[in-house]
Amino acid sequence: LTGQIAAVNRHDQSVAVGACLGAKHENRSDEIVRLMKTISGKTPLILKLDESDIQGPLRIRVRSCGICGGDVPRVFGDAAYFFPIILGHEFSGDVVETGENVTTLKPGDTVAGAALLPCGTCEDCRRGHFGSCRNYRFAGSWVNGAFADEIVLPEKNAIAYDPSISYDEAVLFEPCTVALHGVRRSRFTGGSTAAIVGGGTIGRFVLQWLRAFGAERIAVFDVDDARLAAAAADGAD
Repeated sequence: LTGQIAAVNRHDQSVAVGACLGAKHENRSDEIVRLMKTISGKTPLILKLDESDIQGPLRIRVRSCGICGGDVPRVFGDAAYFFPIILGHEFSGDVVETGENVTTLKPGDTVAGAALLPCGTCEDCRRGHFGSCRNYRFAGSWVNGAFADEIVLPEKNAIAYDPSISYDEAVLFEPCTVALHGVRRSRFTGGSTAAIVGGGTIGRFVLQWLRAFGAERIAVFDVDDARLAAAAADGAD
């Protein structure tokens, strides 16, 4: 998790920007913050939850939210599906309220969010292929996200974690699992050699997963010297 935080700290409203944006977009993070300051009018990135977007039954106080590389074209390009939209899909926080039938979480629990909201009823969902849901929604893309005081999610979308882990580290749960999914799909086996094309945030997480799973040698390919240096620091050969 070292050096890869791009988060909005909910305690003091400070903004820590790192490799989550990647070298290509890192210089645009301040522009995003200034834009959100203008929208909110008073303090940066404080927007109230739109009750019409409640997907409940958990209300979560957002403590930290990452700026994904995918958020940049949603602000400065044409990648947003519609406006207005509150971005933010890599986030952590505290459960402040639970609805009926919630059994695994309680107020005060620290959680990281899973932004994908599958319908649960289509053929792909019934097969357990939620990432292929034909009617999915996505927090921070199809419905309002976590650049806000609070967000409301289904119980299954809130992943509890030990409070000894910082909010900023927990933000990286989502990109970390994206990388893990890719490694699993590659059918990698320990003791073999692996190549990673692209040394951005996901690539760096792939590198760390491969190392943890026993890769003998790992090569990282990128055109950016800073990313290659970071990969070498993370253990690339």
